[in-house]
Amino acid sequence: MKTVKKITAILLTAIMALAVAGCHKKDEIAVKYGDVEFTSAYYMCALINADMEAKSKVQESLTDEEKQSSDIDYYSKKIDDKDYVTWVEDTAMDNLKKVAAYKLLCKENNVEIDEEEIQNVESNVSYIWANYGAMYFEPNGVGENTYKTYTSDSLYAEKYFEHLYGEKGEKAISSADVKSEIYKSFIIADLLTASYESGATDDDKKALKTTFENYAKDIKAGKKTFEAIYKEYNNVTDDDSASDSEEETAKDKYAQIMGSEDTNRTSDYYDIAKGMKTGEIKVEETEDGTGVYLLVKQDIKADSYYLTELDSEARHLIADEEYEKTVDEYAKTLKADINNYAVKQFKVKKIVEPSYQ
Repeated sequence: MKTVKKITAILLTAIMALAVAGCHKKDEIAVKYGDVEFTSAYYMCALINADMEAKSKVQESLTDEEKQSSDIDYYSKKIDDKDYVTWVEDTAMDNLKKVAAYKLLCKENNVEIDEEEIQNVESNVSYIWANYGAMYFEPNGVGENTYKTYTSDSLYAEKYFEHLYGEKGEKAISSADVKSEIYKSFIIADLLTASYESGATDDDKKALKTTFENYAKDIKAGKKTFEAIYKEYNNVTDDDSASDSEEETAKDKYAQIMGSEDTNRTSDYYDIAKGMKTGEIKVEETEDGTGVYLLVKQDIKADSYYLTELDSEARHLIADEEYEKTVDEYAKTLKADINNYAVKQFKVKKIVEPSYQ
């Protein structure tokens, strides 16, 4: 019976996808901003992503008890004082307008995307599609090529940002300011963590912490390096032969970049490491009490690698607010040409979600 139900569900999903695609022409244009055109499938892709964002926002607003429920009525919730469906539809359309703004601004300023950059993004997208995207987007009438286009279009935002705030940009940020931002918002440290095994007793926990404390003593005494204790604890036996890559790498390959809460590299250990001196070692139980950690503070200023690695992120930290305001102001001047026949076919409440059973 379960098999029959599963086959029936798959057939129904396929029929829904065919019904969506069958009534409309392939590559039908749904929305236009100037000469930037978005197909019906592209709009649906934007709608799906807006729906996922909306669900995430609702989840964040729920109480711990509500989060335990497997039957959350998302459509009854409000987001930013809008009902759920309206918020999703408005966000999808706003996102299209923002993409159009980036593309038009790039065109007006002769900013082009390299074919290699597109290929790199599409290569990553192919992996995502095979492992997740297909089961979510295909049942909703979005094919892999549309998904690739939707994702690679994000390159325009970064390209125009570089045009304005890059090292040679129209509003270039000085290397001194970039360096200052890096050292203010990022630190590096060697980190080894371990979780308590299920059913661990107090003695088991104490023994694990003692092991880590002994590691710390060996590092302080110069008996072992962090690399040695890392390999010992994780049973790494390879000789880690040198890579043939010509790309610059960090002097300490085990060092982790830890960013403040405003960065994309936010770390639970940032505040802890920030309060430590370079070379200082700390062994403590994790904040949630599920394990222990060994932390060795390192000096980010001692390795020029991080000036290159974190250059773009630092520029964004400095200029993103101004950049977003600039693009938003430009986007307000754009007028949408909407094919209601193509757009209205897609209903937020009809979005098909994948079954994980």
